[in-house]
Amino acid sequence: MVKKFYIHTFGCQMNVHDSGKIAGMLADMGYMPADADSDADFILFNTCTVRDHAHHKAISEIGRAVARKKQKKELIVGVCGCVAQAEKDHLFEIYPELDLVFGPDQISRLPDLLKGTGKNLATELIDDPADYNWLKNTIALSHYRTIARVSSFVTIMKGCNNNCSFCIVPSVRGRELSKPADDIISEIKHLTASGIKEVTLLGQNVNSYNKDFVKLVQRISNETDICRIRYTSPHPKDLSADLMEEHATNLKLCSHMHLPLQAGSDRILRTMKRSYNKDQFVKKASALRKCAEGIDITTDIIVGFPGETESDFQDTLEVVKEIAFDGMFAFKYSPRPGTKAAAMKDDVPQKEKEARLQKLLELNSKIWKEKAQRLVGTMQQVLVEGMSKRQPTHQRTNVLTHQLAGKTFGNKIVNFSGNLNLIGHIVPVGITGAGPNSLKGDLCMLK
Repeated sequence: MVKKFYIHTFGCQMNVHDSGKIAGMLADMGYMPADADSDADFILFNTCTVRDHAHHKAISEIGRAVARKKQKKELIVGVCGCVAQAEKDHLFEIYPELDLVFGPDQISRLPDLLKGTGKNLATELIDDPADYNWLKNTIALSHYRTIARVSSFVTIMKGCNNNCSFCIVPSVRGRELSKPADDIISEIKHLTASGIKEVTLLGQNVNSYNKDFVKLVQRISNETDICRIRYTSPHPKDLSADLMEEHATNLKLCSHMHLPLQAGSDRILRTMKRSYNKDQFVKKASALRKCAEGIDITTDIIVGFPGETESDFQDTLEVVKEIAFDGMFAFKYSPRPGTKAAAMKDDVPQKEKEARLQKLLELNSKIWKEKAQRLVGTMQQVLVEGMSKRQPTHQRTNVLTHQLAGKTFGNKIVNFSGNLNLIGHIVPVGITGAGPNSLKGDLCMLK
């Protein structure tokens, strides 16, 4: 009888990518994906501890899963990702019925862990390049490649050498290690051969890659047939003039940069240990817009960091207005055990955090609407990724025209009508309208 697996994924794109690796490994072992965790023989939680909500949600879901072992004794339940790395064997104390716990650096050991008996723990961090086997930690199979037919993540490095006071990533992902460039090129060549049109280069701080991120981008552009290159996330302190120029001249490098601001107050930025001040950030973002005209700049912002006053928050709003970000991920601060900020007094009331977050989101929404409206009447090259979320489920079969969705060369989602055979192709779409989070368009019929 074929065994089935189900993976619950929490958190960032890195975790999504790691879940893809794991799905491929399990497929190689003869497992089949289950439609729901209730049908699975192996349930795995790929967890995130960067945000308090994701951490607690994962812990709660794990509890429900191990409770099922009372009715299905052969069920295997495992935990991986950042919560696994942070909590280690403490998870076995919380849930004695748990079968395995492994960290991000130990994904390649999953087959052996599944074959083991008792409590299987693997949470060693690997900081020596000689000990880190990139080949085993790369998707090297055709099964998972067929799942993402249009775009794919490609890990180029792991870990982080920065010490931002709010961030636990260095503790759970280790020090920076850069993947050999030749291995990255080979992986992308394999992807393009299977039909992938776009790659997103992943790393906690991609532009510190091997001290020459621009050279890597140029090699990918020149040595592979990939159509579009994206990456996430760079650190503002490492944003160089060379990378700005690459955005202006490289026809494969997408016109989008995710540049995390985190806060607009110099005082809070110092407390966060972000290695730049407000003026430096604004100058770099402005220089990027001047060099690469029309580039989409998105960001991350934390509100309610310890000690943040109303004046500090107003500084953040002013930077958001000045830069006019094309999108943002905004969060209420929550202390993360193991970080330097956890020792600080969390002195901004929850209601105040919520009010500030709402003001920030309202400002972001206003900026989005104004910028999106300027695109109405233009023609955009859209990489069609699949059916739009707007397509009703009951209309997804037996119809000739579907609601499709894709991304512009920048980073804006466009919904338009078309045939399913357009998926995976870059097509011209005339923008006819703008919604709260996406654009509307009509397929342009080229003569």
